[in-house]
Amino acid sequence: MAGQSGGLIGTQITLVKSTGSNAETKFTANGTWTPDGAGSKLLDVLIVAGGGGGGATKGAPKNAASGGGGAGGVLFLSCVPNVHPAPKSVTIGGGGAGNAGAPANGGNGANGANSVWGCFTSIAGGGGGGVNHPASPGYLAGSDGGSGGGGQGGCGGGGNVGGCSTQSDATGFPGSAFGNDGGSGNFPPATPGDCRTGGGGGGATAVGGTGVLANAGGAGFGPAASQFPASAPFGDGNFLAGGGGGGQYIPGVEPSIPTTRPAGGTGGGGGGAISSAGYPCVPAPLAALAVGEAGCTNSGGGGGGGGKLGFAACTPFALGADNSGSDGRAGGNGGSGIVLVKEKNHLKAPGVWNINEIYNKVKADEWSNSF
Repeated sequence: MAGQSGGLIGTQITLVKSTGSNAETKFTANGTWTPDGAGSKLLDVLIVAGGGGGGATKGAPKNAASGGGGAGGVLFLSCVPNVHPAPKSVTIGGGGAGNAGAPANGGNGANGANSVWGCFTSIAGGGGGGVNHPASPGYLAGSDGGSGGGGQGGCGGGGNVGGCSTQSDATGFPGSAFGNDGGSGNFPPATPGDCRTGGGGGGATAVGGTGVLANAGGAGFGPAASQFPASAPFGDGNFLAGGGGGGQYIPGVEPSIPTTRPAGGTGGGGGGAISSAGYPCVPAPLAALAVGEAGCTNSGGGGGGGGKLGFAACTPFALGADNSGSDGRAGGNGGSGIVLVKEKNHLKAPGVWNINEIYNKVKADEWSNSF
């Protein structure tokens, strides 16, 4: 499920809660993390960047739908030694804007912005691919990012590939990075019914769907709810960094046009557009579905890919700009990011402890606060 204001960053700076012997802090906007209490601790830190915006197409003659935005990159740092506790700067990356689309132009959605905790950075999600005809190449690949954006779909003129994931592990924390490539747009010869369909944006734990009718965004990061229980709820069902769904463009006629969006990835990815050239006229609910959906705020979800409507104006559905000819429709904005920090074993045990001993004890779940 995606929100309606994915590109915005919330005004709340921090929310500090405590669960048992652990202290948690949730950042939904820029701020400063300050350790809670004295003594050496181990930290779990989750850093999610802003998701990429969905791509958009132009009007005639390029009949196509666009790629979904890639999710923001994810870093999950487990058992970070906090030997010398000190405040750390926190930056929450905003979501990238979806491309606006128009009769005369289109193009890729914008990449999101990086999120930062101290010296650790998660990489912004890549924008979904669009069409910028008559420039060359007209059909665009998804942009690279923490997770890559989906590629633009094309039929007769060629689709394009999804963007690559550029999120890498933090130094000293192997396996800490989560991000995937975007899916490819549909390439000719197209399977009937799948023509001109964009790829889904990559998600934290899965690649974006290829440009077929089931072109969902990649799935997001799920274990955050169990790692940060006091900070829940967050994201989409406590999942984060889902890719945006790719847009669909189907050369059919009513009532054969689907009315269900290509799904955004679990974790705040926006749903893709549904669009067609086959309408004699377009009822308002279906015209609205030709715009990509925004990713959820503070989820790092990618925005859904935009579509296109090509039809003649008619009554009783006279909708002005939404029922006046052949236009490309906008991609959805990406969702802003989030940072979660947990200080493990908040209470300090008596005695003199070597930090390596503490690290090994906590990792083995043998560190007690009831000495």
